Amino acid sequence: MPLYIENRLRWIREMRHKSPCKRCGTLYNHHIKAKCPDCGTLDSHELRELLAQKDVIVRDLRRMGGVFAVLAVLATLLFFW
Repeated sequence: MPLYIENRLRWIREMRHKSPCKRCGTLYNHHIKAKCPDCGTLDSHELRELLAQKDVIVRDLRRMGGVFAVLAVLATLLFFW
């Protein structure tokens, strides 16, 4: 079996045991750690800052995905025209 498929199957098995944190949404294994590794030690102000940082990251990733989608469409149109 190719290494990529083995790694993908291992990742899928690990993700089955993870669930989202109720405070920040990060996936972690509740059976191994009692507290979320991202927000378990944060107070409410620090949690708001963490969530704001995550929102900025998500917004930037979506913008970057949109730029790549537009570039892919333009490249396709130029190639097949």
